[in-house]
Amino acid sequence: MLRQDKSAKKIAKGRHSGDRNILEGDIVVTAVAGHYAIGRMTADGKTQESLGAQHNRAEALNWACALAGRKHRVFLYPSAGTPGYLPFDCAEISE
Repeated sequence: MLRQDKSAKKIAKGRHSGDRNILEGDIVVTAVAGHYAIGRMTADGKTQESLGAQHNRAEALNWACALAGRKHRVFLYPSAGTPGYLPFDCAEISE
């Protein structure tokens, strides 16, 4: 793990066209400057609680799926050029 912020800072995130189905508690993995930030969507639907970051995309998605469990979903925001978040199917991760 690159870092984990125990103070649970909030990260401002605007709504994107592809994220209409992101709900409170869902996990978002965002590619940022050479690493993948992991956050949990808050009730306002506009901010994320920072959970940490990983250098490796596969590790970030694996961790995100573990955090999401069965009650929440995982979304990937792969780059600034992508118009919205993409749903990620955690069932595709092999144990």
